[in-house]
Amino acid sequence: MLLTVALIAFHYAAVADIRSELNRVLPCAALGIGVDFTLAMTGVYDFGGPLFPLWMVCLWFVFPTVLPRAMAFLSESRWRPIVLGAIAPANYLAGAKFGAVTLPLGDVTTMLILVPLWMVMLPLMVKFSQRELAAA
Repeated sequence: MLLTVALIAFHYAAVADIRSELNRVLPCAALGIGVDFTLAMTGVYDFGGPLFPLWMVCLWFVFPTVLPRAMAFLSESRWRPIVLGAIAPANYLAGAKFGAVTLPLGDVTTMLILVPLWMVMLPLMVKFSQRELAAA
């Protein structure tokens, strides 16, 4: 966890315009944390404790940083983030296999919930991540 926080701090120290970076990251992180928190509170996920895990919050602050960089190809087509959004929930299945989360509703029901959510969320996050780039 300490390494993750250090890497996040390094990232923000290295970016040229922290304000623009936060304008891209904060809406994505808020959306991701909000959706995952809601799904955890409604029983779609179980992280094994009463609190939403800090590591999940950290993931949601890291993920948006790669959207305008390593995943910039997603912004080249309207369909790419939708298609990848349909595949992205497989990460939750992997997390369940590694014991980081349990899926009380089962794999299929959980995917039936997550796939449409991610097919909407990822295009929104790509749009958020491009806001300041378009203005620059």
